[in-house]
Amino acid sequence: MIFSKRRLDTSSLQITIDGQIIARKNEARFLGVIVDEKLTWSSHIKAIKSKMSRFIGVIYKIKSQIPLQARIQIFQSFIQSHLNFCSLVWGFASKSHIETVFSKQKQGIRCIMNGFVNFRYNDGNPPDHTKHAFREFGILTVHGVIVQNALILMHKHKNFKSLLPQSINEIFPNNTPNYGSSFEENSDWLSVYNCPEFRRSVFYKGPMLAITDLNISKIVCPSSVFSLSIYKKSAKRVLLELQNGDNDTHDWPPFILYNLPGLRHSNRTVRHHTNN
Repeated sequence: MIFSKRRLDTSSLQITIDGQIIARKNEARFLGVIVDEKLTWSSHIKAIKSKMSRFIGVIYKIKSQIPLQARIQIFQSFIQSHLNFCSLVWGFASKSHIETVFSKQKQGIRCIMNGFVNFRYNDGNPPDHTKHAFREFGILTVHGVIVQNALILMHKHKNFKSLLPQSINEIFPNNTPNYGSSFEENSDWLSVYNCPEFRRSVFYKGPMLAITDLNISKIVCPSSVFSLSIYKKSAKRVLLELQNGDNDTHDWPPFILYNLPGLRHSNRTVRHHTNN
C-alpha cells in the first residue's frame, strides 16, 4: 500500500523480495480495521454498515416475539457495539460517510421501537422519526459515540495517564491547546496539526474537543478528576442532553462532531502608525 491523498502514477513501480513480486493492495485489514490507501475509511465504514444490516434484519423478524428490554439489549450488543469499536480511528471521516452510518443506526432503532413502525419509504410516506426513541432508550447517536470516546481518551491522557499505553500518551505533544488559549498562542501546534493530514483525526479533534465549553463547563467536575467512571457518566448525560435538543421537534440539533469551535483569535490592540 502507498498512502497518499494525491493521485500517483505507480505503473512503473515494482517491489520484489527475494525475487518475488509484491502485489500492491489498495486496502488491508489491521486489528479489525480496514485501512485504505487514501485514509478515507470508506471501506471500513461500508463493512460496519454491512454487519449492522445483518443484525437489523434478524431483530426485525423477531421483534414481535421478544420484549422491549431484550430488543434494546440485542441492539446494544450487535449494532451499537460496532459504532464503539475503533471509532477513534474511523470516526472522524467525512460527514457524508458518518451520515450513512447514522442512517443505518436509525434503521436499527426502528426495529426495537414499540408498535407498528414505517421502516422505510412506503407509498410516499417517509420512515418514522427516531429522535424520540433515542431519547427514550438513552442511546447516543453515532456522532455522540465518537465524541464521547474522544473525550474519554483525552481525559485519560490528562488525568489518568497510567491507564493508557506509553505509545498512546506520546501521540499528544505537550503543547496541545489549553482552555481559553488563543489561536496565536497555539501557532506551533496548529502549524503541525491544522492540516489535511491531521484535521480529520483524533490528533486534532481530540485536543480541540477537550477544551470546548461543553467539556470544561458541563462534563468535567471536581470528582471526575479522580474517578473515570464519574466522567464517563457525566459525558454521556451531557451528550444526551445536547442530542435531545428541543424535545418538541423531530429535527436533530447541530452535532458538535461537525461544528467543533475553533480557537479564538487574540484581542490584542492593533496599533496604527502614521507618518508625521
